Amino acid sequence: MNGLWKILAVLPAVLAANALVGWGLATKQGDDLAAHGFTLTVIICAALAVTLILGDRHVKHEGGIKSALLLMLVVWLGTPSLAAIPLMMATPGTYYALAYADAMAQLTTTGGQMIHIAADRAAMLYWRGALQWLGGYLSILLALAVLAPLYLTGPGVYRSSLLTVEKEGLVTRIKTLSVIVAITYGIASAGVMVWLLLSGASFFEAIIAMFGAVSTGGILPNVASFDAIAGRAGAWGGAMGMLVGATSFALHWELRRGKFEYFRDPETLGVLVMVGLSALALFVLGAGVGPAVLNGISLATTSAAPMTEGGTSLLPITVSMSIVLVGGAALSTAGGVKVIRFLLLFRRTSGELFKLSHPSAVMPSRFRGQIIPDSSYTNLWVYVLGYAGALGVLIVLTAAFGSDFEEASNAAIAAISNAGPAFLAGPAGPGDFTHLPGAARMALIAGMALGRFEILAVLAILSPEFWRS
Repeated sequence: MNGLWKILAVLPAVLAANALVGWGLATKQGDDLAAHGFTLTVIICAALAVTLILGDRHVKHEGGIKSALLLMLVVWLGTPSLAAIPLMMATPGTYYALAYADAMAQLTTTGGQMIHIAADRAAMLYWRGALQWLGGYLSILLALAVLAPLYLTGPGVYRSSLLTVEKEGLVTRIKTLSVIVAITYGIASAGVMVWLLLSGASFFEAIIAMFGAVSTGGILPNVASFDAIAGRAGAWGGAMGMLVGATSFALHWELRRGKFEYFRDPETLGVLVMVGLSALALFVLGAGVGPAVLNGISLATTSAAPMTEGGTSLLPITVSMSIVLVGGAALSTAGGVKVIRFLLLFRRTSGELFKLSHPSAVMPSRFRGQIIPDSSYTNLWVYVLGYAGALGVLIVLTAAFGSDFEEASNAAIAAISNAGPAFLAGPAGPGDFTHLPGAARMALIAGMALGRFEILAVLAILSPEFWRS
C-alpha cells in the first residue's frame, strides 16, 4: 500500500484504539456520555480505516511535493474532525465547531481548554493527553518527511541519515520514517514514564504527565503543577522529557551510532540558552533555583505547564510570550518560530554589519559547516514576515470578537506558538480559553494550525502558481 494512503489509514486506526481505551475508562467511572462518544468514535474511525485500506488497492499516487503538502493539510485539518466526536458528545450543548477547536488545540500540542470539561473525568483527560502525544509524533514525522527535505523548517542545514530523501521520494519514505520516529519517540516517552513511576506517581498520572511532557503539550493530570504528581524528583523527569521533545529528533536518532552531538549543535545550545535566560529571569524575580530552572525549561520548550506552584507567573507576560515565540528546535515537538531561524538571522545581520565597514569584503554565510545561499535567506525573511503578519491578523480577529487587546495578544501568541498553557488569563488557570467568545476561539484554532503547518507551506498551497507548476 502506498505510503500516503497508509498513514491516512493508520491515523483513524490509532484514534479508534485510543477511543477504545477511553471507552474503558469512561465505563469504569460511570461516565455514560463519554462512553457513548467513544463508542461512536471507534465505529467511525475503524470504518474509515478499513475503507482507506480497501480503496487503495488499485490507486496510484504521484508521491511528489504536492501530494506531500496535501498530506499535511489532510492530517492537521482532518484528524481533529474525528477526534472532536467524543469531546462534543461528552459535553451536552457543545457545538461541534468548538469541540473541533479543542481537538485542534490538543493535536497541535498547543494544549489548554477550548471547551470546559471537568478535570476529574478520567476518560476525557486521557483523550486530550493521547491527542497531544499523537500530535507530537505527527509534528516530528511530517517535519522530517515533508518540511525538512523541502527546506521549509530552515534553509536545509541539517546533516542526518534521516534527511537523505530526494524530493521526488518524500511520500515513499513516510513508512520508513514513521517507524524510526515511533522508536525514538517511544523510547523517550517510556523513559519519562519510568522516571515518574519510580518517583511515586500512579500509573494513570504518569501516563498523562508523560503525554504532556514529551509532546510539549503541557497537559497535567488534575493537578495545579507538575511537582504535585510525584514531587520535585518527578518534576525533573518531566522537564527532561520536555527538553527531549523540544530538541532535534535527528540528533536523538544519531545516538544509535554513539554520536552525542547536542553540545556541538548550535540549535540545541540555543534552546539551552533560552532555558538559562528564562531561569535567570525567574530567579532574579524571586523564584528558587530549582523552580526557576524547571519553569524555565517548561517555558523555553513551549510546554509552558507550571512545574511548581506559581509557575512562570512572576515573569511579565510580554517576557513569557517572547520566549514561547522563539520556540524550540525545528525537528521537534516544540512550537514557535524555531531557534534555528533566529540563529540564521543573527548570523546574516552580523555579516551585513561587517560589510558596512568593509564594502569590498566577500563573506559567505556559513552555518553547521555549510554555505547558506541568498535564496535561503529570502525564504527565511518571507517566513518571518508571514509569521508576523499572521500573528497580527490573529490578534485583530481575537480582539474584534470581544477580547481586550492585551488578552487578545496573549491568546494569539500562545496559539500560534503552540504554547497554550502560557495563556494565563483564563479563570480556571493556565491554558483556559473557555471564557473567550466562541468566534474568538475559532479564530485561534487557525493560528494553532498555522503554527504546525509552517507559513511557507500554507503560502505554497494557496498559490495558484504552485498548482500550475
